[in-house]
Amino acid sequence: MRRDDRETYRRRMVGDALKKFREDLGLTQRAAGRLCDRSQASLSAYENGHRAIRPRDLKHILDMYDIADEVVRARLLSLAAQGRQNGWWNDFEERFEVGVIDHVSLEADSSHIRIFDPLLVTGLLQTDEYARAVIAASGTATRTPRDIEIAVGFRMQRQRLHEQDRPPKISVVLGEAALRQLMGGPDAMRRQCDKLISLSARPHVELRILPFGAGAHAGVDGAFTILSVGPDSLLEVVAIDSLTRSWYVDEPADVDLHSSTFERLQEVALSELHSRRLIEQVASEL
Repeated sequence: MRRDDRETYRRRMVGDALKKFREDLGLTQRAAGRLCDRSQASLSAYENGHRAIRPRDLKHILDMYDIADEVVRARLLSLAAQGRQNGWWNDFEERFEVGVIDHVSLEADSSHIRIFDPLLVTGLLQTDEYARAVIAASGTATRTPRDIEIAVGFRMQRQRLHEQDRPPKISVVLGEAALRQLMGGPDAMRRQCDKLISLSARPHVELRILPFGAGAHAGVDGAFTILSVGPDSLLEVVAIDSLTRSWYVDEPADVDLHSSTFERLQEVALSELHSRRLIEQVASEL
């Protein structure tokens, strides 16, 4: 499949909006094509997310559909511009399913990333040893040693954002189980704890541990990530991973629910200082 044919999340968002606008006007694709001076095939490809749309073409269609809401226009034009950008992740498109590539590209454009994981150290904070152990143990596919190393390299490249001049704010709540599960053995976990301590000292990283003693908590339904995309957070999306795919939720009510859940988890988690002390304690016991 050619890169331009991949149904990325951003293209689906733009396409769904264009389809809704057209249908709200009571237009068929053929009639809309005549109105916008575009072929029916082009409009179909845009609506299905099969083709990236240039911002100037999107602006023209929005004008023809009489979409005047500046917030809506800015959001869609931003998505269209981002959807045409190339990144280092494009080199991996033939190796990973589109949801994985979507996640990383959204991550790269985010101003704030909020992550909750009750069981594992999240990928943006992993050492290569820890990542290798997790990927090798994962039930998503039977991987060769080479596949595992490629996946580890991909995960480590995601961490480039820590070195950006203006990295996104990264707020993380990890369950204590993520520290106690010996991924890769005691020595590997000690180095993983050291990396958590080091990264948590950076201004853009906020790391809290949800201790076993917290009891029942708001995160019992499992891990999730909230991505605030763009400098003005024009798009907020929740990413949820299952065994076979990644899901993206962007309905405002759903995003608000996950945001409030994350806030509740932060409230019952240890402070940043006491979280570092717990990590240090776990490392000393290994």
